[in-house]
Amino acid sequence: MQRLRQSRRSALLGAVVAAVVCAAAAAAALLLLANRGVVASVTTRIVDDTYARLRPHPRVIEPVAGDVAGVATQVASPQAVEPRAGAVAPQGGRGSASPGAPSDAEVRRELAQVQREQRAAKVAPAFQNPVGVGPVAPFQPAAGWHTSVASVYTDYGKPIACGGVLAPNQLGVAHKTAPCGALITFRYNGRVVRVPVIDRGPYIAGREWDLTGATAQLLGFPGLDFIEWSV
Repeated sequence: MQRLRQSRRSALLGAVVAAVVCAAAAAAALLLLANRGVVASVTTRIVDDTYARLRPHPRVIEPVAGDVAGVATQVASPQAVEPRAGAVAPQGGRGSASPGAPSDAEVRRELAQVQREQRAAKVAPAFQNPVGVGPVAPFQPAAGWHTSVASVYTDYGKPIACGGVLAPNQLGVAHKTAPCGALITFRYNGRVVRVPVIDRGPYIAGREWDLTGATAQLLGFPGLDFIEWSV
């Protein structure tokens, strides 16, 4: 009988111990699961808060009175401007024609008329001399080579009729009526040079040309002699 009681006590004690162990294991499991949920929640919240701070948030900025910076303004669309009655349309997109200015067609007609008159009169076009030189008689030599008396002048530093002053190295020739700038070809002793008219002269009877010192040097001209020339 006593043995039966001891065996019952042992079984009851084992059941109690097993129950206590099971309860402790269950409590430990619940505690572990709870800790895992908290950690996951904390991690998720931290990540979410970080990305929430990184994302830009639109802010409403109230404009300051009188400050137009950053304020979009509406640009008016270009409007077609109708030309006024009688107005002259701009030529080439660069302003309008000035009142009273002749048109291209009128200039062409006037130029053609001048050319017709010149051909009818059989005269060469007039040359324009510098201011102060005065009118020049027509200079229309026949075609081909001519022979005349020429001389040399070296008035360096003095004014010349066609403008400027005579320089020692200046190529040119003086003539009483040939227009300033007209090119004359001279030939002397096998040498040929073509120079412009730059001055008036010579004023000695029998002479037709006055060569500058530089021109005479190129030709090997002695100073006074016959010379061949053509226009």
